[in-house]
Amino acid sequence: MQLQHLSKKRLILIDLDGTTLMSNGEEIHPITKKALINATKNDHKVCIITGRPHRASIRFFNELGLTTLLTNFDGAHIHDPVSMKFKRIVFPISEDVVKEIMLHPIIKSSTSNILIESYNKAMVKEKNEFIENFFHLDDVDDDEYKIIDPYKHWEGSATNVVLFIDTEDNKDNVLRVLEKFKNTIKIQSGNVYGNLSKSSKLMVTLTNKIVNKGFVADILAQYYNKDIRDVIAFGDQMNDYEMVQKVGYGVAMKNGNTALKNIAAGITNLTNDEGGLGEYLEKLLRGMEV
Repeated sequence: MQLQHLSKKRLILIDLDGTTLMSNGEEIHPITKKALINATKNDHKVCIITGRPHRASIRFFNELGLTTLLTNFDGAHIHDPVSMKFKRIVFPISEDVVKEIMLHPIIKSSTSNILIESYNKAMVKEKNEFIENFFHLDDVDDDEYKIIDPYKHWEGSATNVVLFIDTEDNKDNVLRVLEKFKNTIKIQSGNVYGNLSKSSKLMVTLTNKIVNKGFVADILAQYYNKDIRDVIAFGDQMNDYEMVQKVGYGVAMKNGNTALKNIAAGITNLTNDEGGLGEYLEKLLRGMEV
């Protein structure tokens, strides 16, 4: 891959987990951090598009010195954390659907715990250290996080519903029930941020059906007056598929999903733990063939 028209100022879209972040989910490799900060200094626009909520991504947004739009929940929440001149866009699941799903007898009897989120609040039925860590529920003080029964206390629409299933057999039963809601929800199983673990295998995550990162790539390109064919995007998992496929320069991480690599225009030479995004981006913006 080699950039054409080096004088153009680019829109650069970056996933977090497995891409910008190292595998611990807590650090940006120095090579990647330097490349992204330099890109911003050279008047390129860098935007984070992540499955994480605001509270779990804002510190990386600040660490990179970004002032651009921030996208969370894979596109269900688009907002402007700095100037707040962009009116927040939220693509939720309606309250009626959330409650119908929660209260379905098969789903209710098959779930050991449930997490429901909107853009700035989260509610978990039972305290669980894995859930708190995986979903970064204590990361931001001004977000509302409660351990309380959502079956009794949740009100309003939701950007994210996570069902924690007891067994694999129950998970199959839940997925069969969720077919009824296929016109309004997207179902993701286990691999929420690209970090599949034993504890996450029995998670079923529900978001708004129309939301995906490719959809957001179009919105951000329009907002920043960029031709989508000139946009650069980095990702590692299948929730990055539409984004990597949509833009002119879609790059999959070396450590990424094979199916994503198959449709990407390029693949990084290094993994996320080696600063692969930064090494590739720096060479790309210099006009080198990578």
